[in-house]
Amino acid sequence: MKKTVINKVFFIVSIVLIAVFVLSACDAPVQRIPEKFFFNPGPFSTNVNDEDPRRQIRCTVVFEVIDEAATEELTSITFIVRNSVLSVLGELTIPEITTHRDLDAIAQRLIDRINEDISSNINLVVAAYFTDFALV
Repeated sequence: MKKTVINKVFFIVSIVLIAVFVLSACDAPVQRIPEKFFFNPGPFSTNVNDEDPRRQIRCTVVFEVIDEAATEELTSITFIVRNSVLSVLGELTIPEITTHRDLDAIAQRLIDRINEDISSNINLVVAAYFTDFALV
């Protein structure tokens, strides 16, 4: 009889400990990757600031924006974003493209120009990523 009671107590204590462990694991905060939002205005092709008018940059750039509303806003004014990008790319010289190949600096110029041109009191564009970049 004593063995049966001891077995029941052991079983109940085991169940309680498992339940406490499971419940405490459920309460632990889950780390999530922050959600990011992107805007892709499409591919670009424009002449370079060079003596040879046939030299062109062809690239695709995707912009990281602050939230989903920013994506929607930029979609509604894609023509302004595209004009800003084409303006910056058209100002680039061959040495800037071939010698330095500093895509980070070009990306920052794009971010600054877009945020300036859209005349928002909040900077909607926070990063720019080139998915391809070619001088032709």
